This record gives sequence, C-alpha cells and structure tokens, in this order.
Amino acid sequence: MKLALGTVQFGLDYGVSNYNGKTIDDQALKILNYAWHNGIDTLDTARTYGDSEKIIGRVSNKYKWNIITKTPSFTGEEISKEQLKLLDTSFNKSLSDLHRESVDTLLVHSADDLLKPGGIKLFEKITRLKESGLINNIGVSVYNYKQIDYLLDHYKVDIIQLPINILDQRLIRSGHLKKIKKYGVEIHARSVFMQGLLLMPLRTLPSYFSKIYNNIEEFIIQAHNNSLSNIELALGFVQGINEIDKIIVGVNTIDQLRDIINVSKTKVNFKEYSNLAVSDTFYLNPSNWKL
Repeated sequence: MKLALGTVQFGLDYGVSNYNGKTIDDQALKILNYAWHNGIDTLDTARTYGDSEKIIGRVSNKYKWNIITKTPSFTGEEISKEQLKLLDTSFNKSLSDLHRESVDTLLVHSADDLLKPGGIKLFEKITRLKESGLINNIGVSVYNYKQIDYLLDHYKVDIIQLPINILDQRLIRSGHLKKIKKYGVEIHARSVFMQGLLLMPLRTLPSYFSKIYNNIEEFIIQAHNNSLSNIELALGFVQGINEIDKIIVGVNTIDQLRDIINVSKTKVNFKEYSNLAVSDTFYLNPSNWKL
C-alpha cells in the first residue's frame, strides 16, 4: 500500500480544517491499531510533533512499523558542532520515546540545512548513523525544485519527501519527479489534501484563500462531474502518479482514516486535471499561511 500515516496531529493542534485540536491519546492509539490492521506499515513523525513519538512508542513493539522521524530544527546560518550534538541528543530521545533500537528513516526536516555552510558535516553525521545500523535510509524534506537539484548533485539520499497535490503540480510540470527517480530515490508525497483544505465545504473556506477560491471550486465541480468525492479525486490524483512511492496522510479520527483507506485504490489520470494547478506559489506552502 502506498499510504503512510502522518502523526503530527497526535502531538499538535494541526491543520487548517482541524476544528478538534490535538488528537487525544486514546483516539491516536485506536488510529494506529486500525492503520496497521488495514495495511499501513509506515509512520511519519518527528520530535517537533509534541508527544507523537511517545504515543507511537506505546504500541511500537506491538507492530513492525517502518518509522520515519526527523532531525531537529537548526537555527542559524550554518551547521555548527553544537548543532551536531543537538542532532545526537534529539535522535537518541527519539529512539527512547519510540522504544526502538533503530528506525527506518531519519529525514532532514529542512533541506536548507544541507545547503548551509557545514551542511556536509550534518550529512556525514547522519551517514554514520546509517552505517552503524541505527537507520536504514537517509531522507530529506523539500519544498522546491532548486533544493532537489542541489541535493541530487551533492548528496546520496534514499528518500525525498515533497509537497504535491491537485492544486500544486509544480514538480510534475518541471519534470523533477522523473529526475528524482532517475537517481533511484524514493519519493514520498505530503500535503495531498493541503492540510484538509481540499476536503472543506466551499462555504467554510476561510476568506484568506479567496485568490485560489476558483481553483478549489473547479476542483469540486470536476469531482462531482466524474462521480467522485473530493477525497477520491484529491487522493486519486496523487495515486495516479507512478513516480510516487508513498503518500503521507494525517487524520484526527478513525472515521477519517477509514474514509481514506476506502478510496485508496482510486486512481485518476492526473494529466486530465492540469487546469486546476495554482500559479500563485505563495498559497501552495502552508508555512506561509497566516490564519
């Protein structure tokens, strides 16, 4: 199965469409159990996701999850010795909270950390974790094609996590999905629902998104015209892209996860929806949103 479970909601009040706040622990554990028994074997977490790792750790040894966790946020304009020590501390705490001796992937949370002076030292440090068997894969989270080009030219990475959805088609149009695969790198898609924005009724859409209102409205119309729900079209669009290896989805309830799994076999011809692409890249990056 391509689906992987994102767990930021387990530790933080996250998502533009999330009116319920942080997922309570009991619900999170039920979601994890349901995910495993329905074919999802990969979890995406981070130390910056509140108690997410601790919650996963409570069922970590019950199932053989492939766990992706991330480096801490590094401030400053270069990677210093102190920040390399911070990586050690953070990673060891992750293993402790997850009740694991190793994890599948350590993801560099911001690709720009590898572009800074000292970035090579950060990568070498993570490479040693891989060589010692503490991680199986080195991953990087990216936002744009410039980061991808630099990474592919300078580092041997195993996984690139990137934003892609029916409104955000930049990396399809630029050819970077195909380029990444030529390097033998696994691609993990995130933001497939734009933090739930694509699943919200039009009448509840914050006025903040008025500039892309027409794109979202047309998305809903095309879903209806093709006898698809919003979630089917949004997920089916990404499912239809052969280069995508994993699709990270986050939920607050079992019902939401059930809905996603129920439509997870839907695929559409993504080329038929190129007209929905948003040209104003500001609205494609949730870190820009100020709601």
